This record gives sequence, structure tokens and C-alpha cells, in this order.
Amino acid sequence: MTSGQGHSVHLNNLWRSALLLTVTSAVSAEVSPEGKIVQAVEQRLTLASHMIQRMPEGADRQSFSDELETFQTRFLEQIDQVLADDANAFFQRVMAGYRAASVSTKSPDAARDKQRYEAKKRQLDAFHESYELLVEERGDTAREALDEETYHARVDRAVALANLGKYTEAYTLADGANHQMIEALRILRDKETVEYRLEFASPADEYEYETRRFQSQKMLLQMLVAEKEPSPNTRTLIQSFVDQADSIHEQAVDMAKAGQYEQAVDEQERAVQELVKAMRVAGVYY
Repeated sequence: MTSGQGHSVHLNNLWRSALLLTVTSAVSAEVSPEGKIVQAVEQRLTLASHMIQRMPEGADRQSFSDELETFQTRFLEQIDQVLADDANAFFQRVMAGYRAASVSTKSPDAARDKQRYEAKKRQLDAFHESYELLVEERGDTAREALDEETYHARVDRAVALANLGKYTEAYTLADGANHQMIEALRILRDKETVEYRLEFASPADEYEYETRRFQSQKMLLQMLVAEKEPSPNTRTLIQSFVDQADSIHEQAVDMAKAGQYEQAVDEQERAVQELVKAMRVAGVYY
């Protein structure tokens, strides 16, 4: 396969990932007009983030990274059609820059390919752990959010290719599986307050559940930040959300100690939402 053919296959895999996100979302639940805008922006920014990460170091990559941070902040502040249009235009520019960079630069060496694959696999494993925890808590019907046969086939093939030293191909498959898992987690999160009204024996049990959810979200966020190595400005913004989440969590702990479990549950839910904001700033949308 020539370098041009390899580039074409790589881009096709990216577009298949984008199509998978759209199809999976469309068949999983009815989406409101505002929800469709949210999904469109999430998909564009997620794919743009992946392409920026794969660009060689240089002015274009830094410029796109700075612009992506701006979009992430706008996403938190207000979501409307203007943002969707701007995000789509940004995605097109990133795609053009990514294509130009891929044509003009040599392929990464084997050591770099291996490092990229292993980082992606660790991220995928962390997401999968969160998914299995949600399934354990909500029952096997939660598995409907993920096409597990396709997902496991991709992961198994990626591992097999990595064992053969074909890390570029392994990364592409792991990246596709990662998109699937992120979308499944997003669907489960959207249904969290509608279809998954869990039954608890007592308010204390519900508080323990929300505490475990807070802890797992924070652990996942810490892993993502360590792997993505965001810029100092992004780290500062992420930390501000984490600090707010920790403060709310401590209030919930005090309430629980005083026996005020219902209020503590509400506070833990607020703490988790702050962590979700931090993840979006880190470039993870679900």
C-alpha cells in the first residue's frame, strides 16, 4: 500500500467513525432539535480533537488546539445553531490541515506508533470499565446502548495487530472502538434521569451509589488528563471544575454524616456534573 493509499484508508476510517456515531445516536433514542445540535457539535469537536492530536508539532497544530479550547468553552456556555455552524466550519478546516500534514510528513516511527496505540488502549480500557460499572448498576438492558459484537471484534483485532507490531492499524481500530464506547456512555448518561430510575432500599443506599459514581468519574478524569497532557490554560480550567466538584462533594459528606441523605444525594449529583464539565474541557464529550 502506498502512503497515499494509507492516508485515504485512514481518512475513510475517520469518516466511518463519524457515521457510526450518527447512526448509533439516531436509532437509540428520539432526539429533540436542541439535542441534535448538541450531538452535531460533540461529534465535530471530538473528531477535530483526534485529528489535531495526530498532526505533527507546528504552528497549525498549536493554532487549531487554541481554537479548540475556545470551542470547548463556548460549548459549556451556550449551545445554538451558530455554535453548530462554527464547529462544522472549524472541523472542515482541521480536516484540510490534517490532510495536508499527512501528505507532507513522513509516517511516525514504530516506537511512536506503539506509544500512541498503548495510550489509546488505556483510555479505551478506562471507558470500558465505566461502562461495565453502569451495566452492573442498571442491569443488562443498559447493554443496548453499545453494539458489543462490533465493539469486541474491533478491540480483539486491534490487540492482535498490535501483537504483530502493526500499531498504526491497531490504533485505527482501537480509535473506532473508542468512538463506539464514548457514544454508548453518552446515551446512558442521557437516559440516566429518564429511563434508569434506580430503586434503592434507603436514601443512605442511594447516597452510597452517588458517591461511587463521583469517585469513578474523578478517577477517569485524572487518567484522561494524564494521557492527553492539555495545555496549562486548559489544566487551570479543568482544575477549577474539579475544585468546585470536591467542594460540593465535601458538603455532601457532611450532610450524610448528619443523616441528611436526601440532601447529600442532590449535592453528589451536582458534584458529578462539575466533573462532566471538566471532561468536556479535556476534550471528552459524552
